[in-house]
Amino acid sequence: MPSNSSSNAARALDILLALGEADAYGLPLGEIAIRVGEAKPAVHRSLASLLQKGFAEPTGRHGHYRLGPAITMLARRQARLEPVIARHRPGMTEFARRTGYTVYMMVQAGVDAVCAEMVSRSPQQQLWLGLGGRVPMGVAAGSVALLSMLPSADYKQLIEANAERYITHPSVQHVDAAVVLAQVRDAQRRGYAINMGYYHPGEGGIGLPILSTSSYEMNVAISFTLALEMMTNTFVTSIVSELKDCLFAN
Repeated sequence: MPSNSSSNAARALDILLALGEADAYGLPLGEIAIRVGEAKPAVHRSLASLLQKGFAEPTGRHGHYRLGPAITMLARRQARLEPVIARHRPGMTEFARRTGYTVYMMVQAGVDAVCAEMVSRSPQQQLWLGLGGRVPMGVAAGSVALLSMLPSADYKQLIEANAERYITHPSVQHVDAAVVLAQVRDAQRRGYAINMGYYHPGEGGIGLPILSTSSYEMNVAISFTLALEMMTNTFVTSIVSELKDCLFAN
């Protein structure tokens, strides 16, 4: 039987994962308890510890919580990630300046994709995913781009591991393992991933895969969202070319 301390640690990790899937408004205590499958008093105790250490924080909405700044600070200490962020942040910034889009850098973290960097021209803009935000690998263009760089056996294993999560993840179109697999193969054919409005009404996304330059670094995907009505073949080809120009100009 697991010790009480290990049980508390597992609960805290589950809470962090639940908060990682929340938007900027966060989640109320009751919803967090439902997602982690624990009683509210136990969740509240673990949440209090996370708040004290800065791993969670209250939002502007009463009784709601989201990931705290300590998550980002820990991520910044990831030595394999720091040089990649430094290399691509200027290009992400230039692309955001030219287009007005919010740009995300996504990396793999187990069966999930995590936002490691974000550049936006509008700090007040309501963002669908902030720094440290987490989605199942295969959800949205950035994580599909990450899957597209993996060997076939590896991406199929990840898709199978997340199959049930695809069905329960909020979406406006039906998404299952077969849909994600088709998106990955399409991304491999195109050289970039496309999300044609699966998760938010009227909103699509593009994810550009970038292979690591050495075994010491990590694969990343640079992604952004845009109005679905703009996503014609001509425009998508043009905007991906512009993103590459910004990222690899020097």
